Amino acid sequence: MSLWRWIGLAALVGCSVFSTWKVDAWRYGKELASLNAAHQATLADIATAATKSSEKARQTEQQRQRVIDQVRFDAADQKQKDDVLAAQQRADNDSLHDQTRKLLADKSALNTHLAERGKTIDDLVDLLAELRSEADGYAGELAAALTDSRRSGFACERSYDAVVMLP
Repeated sequence: MSLWRWIGLAALVGCSVFSTWKVDAWRYGKELASLNAAHQATLADIATAATKSSEKARQTEQQRQRVIDQVRFDAADQKQKDDVLAAQQRADNDSLHDQTRKLLADKSALNTHLAERGKTIDDLVDLLAELRSEADGYAGELAAALTDSRRSGFACERSYDAVVMLP
């Protein structure tokens, strides 16, 4: 074989190796570009899902806050109503105290009337009037305390339900 044949054969082998290498590089380049595009699409999907999830969480938190604010408003409104009722009850209690004082002041006039029945009735009337006056006062205090406790409990229940029931 002549030298030119060897050179031609070597050039042919070199061209086929180079061509094979180029074709493989082209294929791997296409595959890499396809994988890169799929990766970018996945990243975009993840970003979209994260944005949607964040927006949903924000909306849920805003809804919960609105419900809690409404519960606060309702509790404040109920407190105002209860305070008006308690003031009315205190006024009624004061009126009863005034009536009791008037009855005790008129006791001298009643004493002559009750003298026929005996002194024990007079002492009993004083005792019953005083006990009634004290009982009315304690009842008003207890009613105010129980109303406040009831209102606080209902507000707490509504706040808990608002936070637990929302998605």
